Amino acid sequence: MKKLTWSQIEEMSDTEITYLLYLEGKDIKTICRIRGIDRVDAERHIIEGKIKYRIFEGTKNTEDIVKRLLRCHKDERQNALKIMGTQDIKKLERYALENLYTSTRDECLFYIWLLGEIKSKDAVQAIITFLRCRDGNIKRICCSALGKIGDLRAEDSLILCLDENRTQIKEYAIKALGRIKSKKALERLKKISLDENERDYIKRLQILPLMR
Repeated sequence: MKKLTWSQIEEMSDTEITYLLYLEGKDIKTICRIRGIDRVDAERHIIEGKIKYRIFEGTKNTEDIVKRLLRCHKDERQNALKIMGTQDIKKLERYALENLYTSTRDECLFYIWLLGEIKSKDAVQAIITFLRCRDGNIKRICCSALGKIGDLRAEDSLILCLDENRTQIKEYAIKALGRIKSKKALERLKKISLDENERDYIKRLQILPLMR
């Protein structure tokens, strides 16, 4: 991660210029006048700068970056991913795939979430494998990740999750099937909608996503 200095201003992004002004102690009003931007943009630049340099400062090591991301809140992680370059994202993807099977539970949850956020096609089979896990949180996040990736290879495994007694897993599976536009699931979902013993909110959500 490069150190922000005015000598590199030609190479700096708008966010970095705003953030450097903030680091120098300029208040928001002054930054807005210098940069010619409104308060909303200035605050967004500062937030992005804080996230970027808190996570990436002083290291290019993927393992270090992963450890820092693990300590962040979900919204901070999402913002960090938005400002990362393609090559850095690929390194994270590769690291997550290489370490997924030897990870702790918390690391596993993070890796699967990460692979879903970056829509990793290479992760589909691995996530399907973890979908067979009995841990409810892991199954739920697997469904969510597969829905975000949007690959029909996950269709059959997600349909199997419709047999789940745990409604949150079933809910996430239904939403994922909607996102991948599964036609194979339609008949099964129609049966769910007619099941008098099924929870009302499950019956309400299950057909609509597939119709979008």
